[in-house]
This record gives sequence, structure tokens and C-alpha cells, in this order.
Amino acid sequence: MDQRSKRYFIIVLALLSIWSFSVLIAVSTLPSESSPSFRVEAIPFHGENSFSYPHPEPNSYCDDWKLSSQKTVWVDRRNAYSATKIESFGWDMLQSKKSGNALQFASISKPEYHNTRWAKIFLQSDQENNEALFLIPKNANFIFTRMYHYKNALSDNIQTARLGVDYACPGQILNHIPGASAFCRKDFLQRYLLDYNKRLQKEGLSHCFRGYLTPKSYILGEPDHCNAFIDELEAQLNNYNSSNMPIEWITKSSLRHKGYGIELIDYKRAQYYYNLYRKNEEEDLNCNRVLDAHKSLIAQKYISNPALIEGRKFDFRVFAMVINSDPLVALWAPENGHTRLSDQEFDKLSTNFTTHITANVANQNPDSVDFLKKYRFNLREIANYYKDQLKDHEKWLTDVAFPQVKQILIHMLRATQQNFLIKRIGFLEFYGIDFILDDTLQNIYLLESNRRPDVQEKNPDLQYREDMLLQDFSAVAEYFLKTGVSSINTEEIYKKLKAFKPLVDETRFDPYFGLLSEECRVTFKEFNEDLPIDPMIEPLKYYVGNFNAKAKV
Repeated sequence: MDQRSKRYFIIVLALLSIWSFSVLIAVSTLPSESSPSFRVEAIPFHGENSFSYPHPEPNSYCDDWKLSSQKTVWVDRRNAYSATKIESFGWDMLQSKKSGNALQFASISKPEYHNTRWAKIFLQSDQENNEALFLIPKNANFIFTRMYHYKNALSDNIQTARLGVDYACPGQILNHIPGASAFCRKDFLQRYLLDYNKRLQKEGLSHCFRGYLTPKSYILGEPDHCNAFIDELEAQLNNYNSSNMPIEWITKSSLRHKGYGIELIDYKRAQYYYNLYRKNEEEDLNCNRVLDAHKSLIAQKYISNPALIEGRKFDFRVFAMVINSDPLVALWAPENGHTRLSDQEFDKLSTNFTTHITANVANQNPDSVDFLKKYRFNLREIANYYKDQLKDHEKWLTDVAFPQVKQILIHMLRATQQNFLIKRIGFLEFYGIDFILDDTLQNIYLLESNRRPDVQEKNPDLQYREDMLLQDFSAVAEYFLKTGVSSINTEEIYKKLKAFKPLVDETRFDPYFGLLSEECRVTFKEFNEDLPIDPMIEPLKYYVGNFNAKAKV
């Protein structure tokens, strides 16, 4: 064999070796019921430090998924009101697959991402679990899920379906933005706001943000916050006794919504927390050793001078939607929210839970249901209710209510923008955001944010308002479908909306529509690894390599 022939032989042999190795790798990544492993890829950062998608394995759902022009939608809860409305807007509702291969934890009682196995799953009627995300049909262009992750009894995230591999393929429209709902956890929100304030101060822009959006809050899992809260309780206990101590603080669970997990700090509860965590190194517990059950709690200043409707405390909900993460495009619906009243007339000395709490958990008294339905006011109707006190209620809307609510929403989104980790056209997120107004009618505070809020109105006569929100949501999804999920023209989208109005549009020269001065428009999108992340991102840390890949790529 001459030299030239030897060279060709070596090249062919090398190519055959590479091909054989590739085949071996492809075969080894095919799901099987006995295989305990899964393919792992690094998470490269790109652009503004966002996560990329993992690469779909051969024969996985996203490996050969293709976008079509059909208005096809898959929902995980077909009987949910929002799902039936989406279908009424012309979307073809698809049936789930009857069975499929899915990643499961080897132990549900102790879910560990590094310990999973492939298993055959079968559809069960109206089953709500993470396995449903493996049963999405191939012709689904729009995925509309009630939840994008599920939790066990310990509140651990037990999602096993992998974003961008097993569902939500590039080009597939999804009603969630990974990372964009982390602020729906109350303790996370407080951490983001503290970080946001520090970043502005570092830039010499502290005047751009008043330093708070919510009532004064402490994270009990943070020793310095816990100690500050104990100091507040000590002052109260020194000034009041069990018969005259007003409710000045409440605790909230960061993991629960709708009023669940809220506790009034009366004299007895104040003594409990003070005795448990007072600064005493000889005690078994102090703020450096907080009970596990308290680590997800925040203590929040109680608004003891709330505005009242018919003598009852109320909060009000505003709906918002993010339709693109970067450039950020967000909307709000000024006319489509509602108030929620407490069951009892307000008394700041009362320790009756239903006197102070306005969320649905409190509305258990059948005699009050009809009364409460009458007062489902949007912001304009709140202004009209107070028109004698306000004198010019239209001016109050334009000069006080609308600007304050919009500024709170803008700062909330800006403070958490670094957490919008996967940036892709076609991801949408819908929120219900709760506020409280004090009795001066001049101060509005953020209470909490809720992803995928309930849109079945308690007053049937007002259901049309929330139906408009879903219609707009559908219209945005249809716009992306018609454009091939490849570009975003905000002016074209705005023409299609009935309820939502522009709030943030980073495709414009003035992204905040005059609500922030030019110097205050600086954005903070760089990823801060010291801050917590949305639970939807959590599986990526395990399924797609090292979470700290930024330092290694």
C-alpha cells in the first residue's frame, strides 16, 4: 500500500470510528424503562447572561417538533374555566397522548434530580401532576398549563419534564416565562427589592426608587432581619398589654397565597416570637438558628389605617402580563381588576382573622357572600365610591392611582428582570397583583403577586371583564403564531388588545412611557447568583449540567 493509500485508509477509519461513537451515544440516550440516566449538557450563558436551552436528545419530543400555522392548544386542565375560554376563541383543543415515556424520581418521598429513571406512564382522567407534561401531542403549537411545576407534601419542586426537550420547544408558545415569576414568592420579592435598591445606590440613582414597594418587611430566615423584627416586637410588648395591643405586624408564608399562611401578631403571638428569638446566646434558638418552619416566613408591617368600603377593609387586584422578556414588553389592565372586602367591619384592635384579611380564604360566611359580590370595584369604581372625599375623582385616577400602580409594577419588574433567565419570543406570563390603599387615599402598597391567577369572577355579572383578559392573552398568542414566533412588533400587538394597555416596552426610546426620567431608565439585567431563582429553573441546574457554567464556559 503506497503512502497516499495509507493516508486515505486512516481518514476513512477515523470517520468510521467517529460515526460508530456517535451512534453509540445516540442509542444510549434513547429513553427506556430500565435506563436510570439522562443526557447532560452544560448551560452556556449568552447575551445578557441568560440560560440557553438544553439540546434535545435524539427521538425526544423537541427533536423533531415543528411549528405549523394551526391554532392548536394543549392544556393540562381541560375543565378549568380559562381553558374553556381559550378554546372559545378559536383554538383547537388537543387531547393528551394516552401514554409515553417520562422521567420519574426513583423516590417521590425524597425527590432528587440526580436520581431519576425512565418509566412508561399512562393517562389518568383529570390527573394533575408533572407527568402530564410528557403527554403533550406533537401538533400542539400553544401550551397552556395551570402549573408548570408541581410540589410534594414538603413543598419540594418535583418537576421532571425538561423545558426545551420534553415540552416548550423553541417556537412553541407557552403561557409561562421561566424565571419571570420568582417575585411571586414573597421572600424572593423582598430580596430582589433590596438588591435593586443597592444597585441604584451604587449608580448614584437612589432618588429613582423610594426604597420600598410593599409595607415594611423582614425575612425571618435572615438573622439581621429577624433581629430587627424582634426589636419591633420588644417595643410593642413594652408599650402595650394583652387588652390594648393593636395589630401592627403580620407574618406571611412565602409559599402560600389567597390568604393562607397569614398570621396576625397579637400580644400572645408577639410574646411567642420574642421569647423564641430574643438575643440570648444561651438559648437553644435565636435569630441565627431559626426554626425550619419559619425560614420561609416574612414579617410585614400591617397597614392599620386602611381605606374602607362600607366600613370594611379591602384590597384590590390589578392584572398584568409580560409578553416578551428581553426586550421586556409588559402590559397592565387598568379597568379589569376588582376589590375584595373582609367579612367583618374593620376594628384595628380586633383579633378576629376575618376582620383583617380580605383574601378569599376569609369569605366563608354564607350571609356575606351576596354583600361582598356587590363591591367588586375596579380602580375607576373605587374613585367613584370616594368621589365626595376626593372632590375630583378623575384627577385622582390620572394623578395618583394610575401612576402609583404603574410605577410599582415597573419597579417590581425592573427589580426582578435579571431573573428572566430564558429569553425567547413566544413565552408569556399572566399575573394577578394585589394592592392596598390607606385612608389618606394617597398611598398605595404592593401586597403580593400571583402567577396564573383565577379568572372566574365571583360576581357573574362582571365575568366579561376577566374574559376580556383571556381574549387579549389569546390574541397575543395568535399574533406570535401568525408571525412564526420569530419577531415582535409591539404596535401591531397593541392594536389587538381590548383590556391591556402598554406598561413597559423596551423596543421604544422611552420604555416606561414617561414614568421614569431618562437617567432612571438604566436596567440591571446581569445575573446575580446570590439571589434566589424561580422554581421553574430549578430542574435545569440538574438536567443540563453545572448551574455555575458561566464560570466554566
